[in-house]
Amino acid sequence: MENRLAWGIYAITDCRIQVEQTRFRVPDVTVRRIGSIREPILTHPPLLVIEILSPEDRPKRMVKRCEDYLQFGIENVWIIDPQSKQGWYCSSGGTEAVENGEMVVDGTPIRVVLSDLFAELDAV
Repeated sequence: MENRLAWGIYAITDCRIQVEQTRFRVPDVTVRRIGSIREPILTHPPLLVIEILSPEDRPKRMVKRCEDYLQFGIENVWIIDPQSKQGWYCSSGGTEAVENGEMVVDGTPIRVVLSDLFAELDAV
């Protein structure tokens, strides 16, 4: 992530988030602000979580994950589908497709151009 220092963030994988007393989620990517409280299992909402769809993901299960994240207080929940090369924002109002090809986190300089992301993934 080239812009992590400029954006004041860091991204981690395999991060457990305790969304309820007995429910844990592990998003594909968790984005936290530099300087945020370090915890082995997150009990404070991170800035952003990203779920990357795989062929076996089912829409109903993905909706439940997003609901868990939002109810926990995570304001920015993204879904990325490398196969269809699309992205979606999740909010309490539902799931909304990215229309302009850029995913942003409001109030921050965070901006991901989907065509650049997918081109980079295709090159790997």
